[in-house]
Parts: sequence; structure tokens; C-alpha cells
Amino acid sequence: MLARFDDFHLYGASAPEWHQRYQQVSRGSMRSSMLEATLGRTHLFRKSLSQRVLQQGCLPAGKICFALATPAAGVARMQGREVRAQSLFILRGGEEFVIHRPPGMELLAVTFDASSFAELLAQQNDATRLGATLGRGLVELPPSVLAELRRALSASFMADATGSVLPWVEAAVPAAVVHALRGGQRGAGRDRGMSSHALVSECHRITLASAHAPPTVAALCTRLRVSRRTLQDSFRKVAETTPVDYLRAMRLNLVRQALHRTLPGAVDIGEVATHAGFSQLSHFARQYQRLFGELPSQTLRADRLGQSARAVPAV
Repeated sequence: MLARFDDFHLYGASAPEWHQRYQQVSRGSMRSSMLEATLGRTHLFRKSLSQRVLQQGCLPAGKICFALATPAAGVARMQGREVRAQSLFILRGGEEFVIHRPPGMELLAVTFDASSFAELLAQQNDATRLGATLGRGLVELPPSVLAELRRALSASFMADATGSVLPWVEAAVPAAVVHALRGGQRGAGRDRGMSSHALVSECHRITLASAHAPPTVAALCTRLRVSRRTLQDSFRKVAETTPVDYLRAMRLNLVRQALHRTLPGAVDIGEVATHAGFSQLSHFARQYQRLFGELPSQTLRADRLGQSARAVPAV
């Protein structure tokens, strides 16, 4: 089965088991495209977002996921590691993930039943070496192997006349991933920027934990015992923005997520904004519109979001 989502919020609502949150960082109206192919216990995803986004979630238990990112203008990071054009990322069931996606990055991913994939690996003559490669969490693929894997994953989105995924996908895709693992190599410098990622993550956590009274950059520097220059460089490296703009964007996303979860009239927008640390409501409205390209009153609420998610047609 194929399903298409033209709004990333609809996709999140349709797959609650992933606990995904998409938090917009760069300013402007979002254009998004998400295509999901399902055949048996194999799921493939192709996701593209026009703005810089922090994507967080947790891979459902009993699954294993392999992901490739297309080159984009700007640095992408997954689990704090820099995403390169030849990187293949591996996530296991129950593992939380954090992806800093630059504008326009397309993510191509496939998720298998973990036990079935383990059985497939065990059948290989080089099962021990493949298992060691799998345990790295990140492997670098030679260009020819990368191109072959991209072709196999992309072809999986072809459908027959009824809109169903072609049946050979369920066997061909796992075989293509095993072949890619066989050609994978440990990447040099793959952890570059991890300390910056940790610093940004801690600022993120502290700010959201006290969103009603957000700390200043100076207070964060004092608490984390780093200089302002170090903090600014870390945010520039990880999110390509300033600490002030990033942390304000996270609080604006809190407001937007609250509006998505509630019905019109159930909460006052001003109260939600105040709880997220915005005391001047007219200033808040301008910042909200600047980031998301819409006023708070124009944001989809739970009734319309739920109806839209249920109405997404298969293609």
C-alpha cells in the first residue's frame, strides 16, 4: 500500500507509535512531502521538508531502521553525527533519535521487523562480519554500493494499477540492505561535532523545562560553564542559527503543538503563549507568523488535523 502526506503534521498524527515531533527552526511556510510504502512488515519512507527542522522520535520496539539522506544545502546531523551523502544510519527498536534536518533534505528510510532481519543475516556466509557492521550504528558506503541501494529503495515506491506496492519489494529491499552492509566501511571523523550537539541538546532541555520563564543566554552559559562564544559556535554548527533564535523557535513550536492537540475554544491562545514564556502577545503573534508563515489563529486544531489525517488517500 502507498500513502502520501502533504503535511508533516498529518504524517505524525497517522503514526503515533513513533512519537515523532517535528519542530521548525528556520522561518517561512513549510512545504513537505512524505510517501510511505507498506508491504507486509516492511515499511519504506521518503520525507522532504522545505525548512530546517528538528525531528525527534523513538523507533517502535521490535523494529530496525536504515536511513539515507540526500545532499542538501547545510549540514544534517543524526544522533549528533554529521550526515554525509554516503552515510547509512542504523536505528534499533526502542532507540530514540534526534535529526537536525537542513532545508530541502530528503530522508529515504526502510524499517523491517528486527527478528526477521536478524534471521536473514544469520543465513549469510559472512554473518559475523555483517553483525559487527550492523552494530556500528553508522557505516559509510562506497559510491557504487550507495547508488545501488538508493535505486532499490526508490524503486520500492512504484505501484501496480491498483495502487499497491509491487510484491517483489518485500524480498528485494532486505537483500539490497544486506548487500550495502557487506560493502560498508567505518567512517573517519563520524563523531565530529558531538560535543556541540550535547551542548545544544542540554540548552534545549533546560529551556523547555522552564519554558514559562526561559533562561537567558548568559544564564545558560553560567549554568553550563561555557563561554558565549562557545555556545554561539555550537548552535551555528548544529542548527545553523543563533541560540536566541533556536530557543525561541522551540518555545513557539510548543505553542503550535499545544494548538494541534486542542479543540478551538478549549484553550485560550494567549494563555498557551504565556505558559511558553511569551508575555507580550502582539510580539508573540508576529514572531509566530514570521516562523511558521501563519497566525496562531490559522493553525490547524485537533478537529481539523484528525479529519485530515484520516482522509489522506492512498496513491
